[in-house]
Amino acid sequence: MRLADVHEKIIRREGPWLWAAWLLQPAAFLYMAGAMLNRFRFRRGFFSRRSFPGTVIVSVGNIEVGGVGKTPVTIRIARKLSDMGLKVAVVAKNLGAGKHVPVAVRPGKSSGAVTLSDEPVLLGRALRDYCTVYAGPDKTEAVQRAVREQKPHVVVVDDGFQHHKLHRDIDVVVLNAEHPFGMGGLLPAGTLREHTGVLKKADYLWINGVTSKPQLSLARRLIASRNWQAPFIASSIVPGKPVRHDGSSDRPGRVVAFCGIGKPHGFRSILERTGFTIDQFRVFPDHWRYRESDIRMLGSALRKSGAEYLITTEKDAARLGPAMVKKLDIRVLPIGLSVDETGTEEELLGNILELTEGI
Repeated sequence: MRLADVHEKIIRREGPWLWAAWLLQPAAFLYMAGAMLNRFRFRRGFFSRRSFPGTVIVSVGNIEVGGVGKTPVTIRIARKLSDMGLKVAVVAKNLGAGKHVPVAVRPGKSSGAVTLSDEPVLLGRALRDYCTVYAGPDKTEAVQRAVREQKPHVVVVDDGFQHHKLHRDIDVVVLNAEHPFGMGGLLPAGTLREHTGVLKKADYLWINGVTSKPQLSLARRLIASRNWQAPFIASSIVPGKPVRHDGSSDRPGRVVAFCGIGKPHGFRSILERTGFTIDQFRVFPDHWRYRESDIRMLGSALRKSGAEYLITTEKDAARLGPAMVKKLDIRVLPIGLSVDETGTEEELLGNILELTEGI
């Protein structure tokens, strides 16, 4: 059993794994204390934050590991700001960078000796017509390079809520509508990266994955108990048609689905709601780098199942690469967002625009 499968059982408190969750509570307490200390030392000035005068820094973050939809929110905000005539850059952490310097992500072109992880690749492809994406092991250094080379009005930082050494002008925190306070408490017993009390530091609260009005109402009441002042933005997940390697669209059908993301059950649920018949569903660890043995296994699963094709997420397709997606004729399911009431989103964009006019 993979470590990711073990953690999934622990956070869901399945059967005997309930006891494992209880045994992990001391570790979760220590993790919470460490996260609180880290935030406290920057807030009190024991460690300095890096500012970039002349550029507005907007963070899109979360308090839960994986699967809440912050990357689609980052893409949406960056596109909207670009359409407003602002010069935008996006910064993301590159998990495959090692100690390399930050690089500009240029889809279809080599990044030299730097191996890019899935999120920078996905952001680069989604935003190629809007802005430049920078990725590196340190987000502050990536912001510095973006500001030096692009001189943008705004830098949108993907997953920046816990990046305390970077000063942010606006913090947008994305929460899952189904479980806004995560599952099972703090890591390693649950999925939370920080205690829910830190939500009071958010400027905007973005509830993603809304499926019904009662669900949204409950989520808003829960979140308001931590921060009643920050405006809410609510969005639903809108899957597109499955896309082939040549960019053409296909129809939902009988599939072998696979993914290596933070919340694989979310991907499965989307497929089922969209009309796919799932013959097999293969789960890999989050940010998994696919090996040749995995590719052979997936090809074999497709042949034996009688399914029409393989399908995966945009992030997994980024890790597989265009050549492998073409070789196995894998379909990719694009995901978009639909904002339920755009008034608060327009307020957010207006506030960012106002900040750029004052610099």
